[in-house]
Amino acid sequence: MNTHLTWRVYDGCAVDYDEYRPRYPGDVFIILSRYHVMLAPLRSAADVGAGTGIFSRQLIESLPSIEVLTCIEANSEMAAIAKKRSANIRGLDVVVGFAENLPLPDRSCDLVTAATSANWFDRPRFYEEAARVLKPFGTLLLLQNNHRYWESAFLDDFYSFQERHIPGYSRGHYSNFTGGYGKADFEAELRSRPDLAAVERHKVEWSQTVTANQFRGYCYSMAHMKTAIDRSGAAAISKEVDALLGRHQDASGHIAIEWLTDIVLSRVTS
Repeated sequence: MNTHLTWRVYDGCAVDYDEYRPRYPGDVFIILSRYHVMLAPLRSAADVGAGTGIFSRQLIESLPSIEVLTCIEANSEMAAIAKKRSANIRGLDVVVGFAENLPLPDRSCDLVTAATSANWFDRPRFYEEAARVLKPFGTLLLLQNNHRYWESAFLDDFYSFQERHIPGYSRGHYSNFTGGYGKADFEAELRSRPDLAAVERHKVEWSQTVTANQFRGYCYSMAHMKTAIDRSGAAAISKEVDALLGRHQDASGHIAIEWLTDIVLSRVTS
């Protein structure tokens, strides 16, 4: 279990998180369906570090063969929103639990996923748990929604703002389970494991247009932003976000965001 209580950084963020965090492009589900080759289709799945269930809901709605999906989230506020939003979705169950100690029986899942969450895990322990709960030749899917800051003046400016206000943070790094920041090469990690094989990586580029207010909501759903506010004060951070938007929003008050969804798949060896 993660002893650093990093899941608590999202306390108070659950409502904004669910409303303002981006969804995942449809290509993710096409890639997953092509990759998962079994005699039977995907029937049982677990989404780990599921937050408010954004990806969980997309997954079960996009792949109707899934009969049971367990949405596992360590933060009880996020799990409560996931449960509320998923109440009318048949087969989707929400459980408070940890990636390093999955509350699931051995060989119970065709699919285990982690959507923009695996950076927070003690990943060697998570990979062991994923291999334990997956059925023979079951699929592990890791994906991250990342910004293409190298292609966008707005996002470059946004990352410079974060780097100024968040000690130890730099673009291209992720929050991690120790409470710090670091690189995360999921592909290399999975290729190094004897219990996981057939590693594939795919990248999907897509764009999103949001209002200035929607981007503000996105900002305040971020763990980064809580750190920045704690260090520099809410008024200073609000002023900088407003100035950032003022420099880049179009005449109608909209902002273009360039995304890259990085997808890594692997399969249990037996």
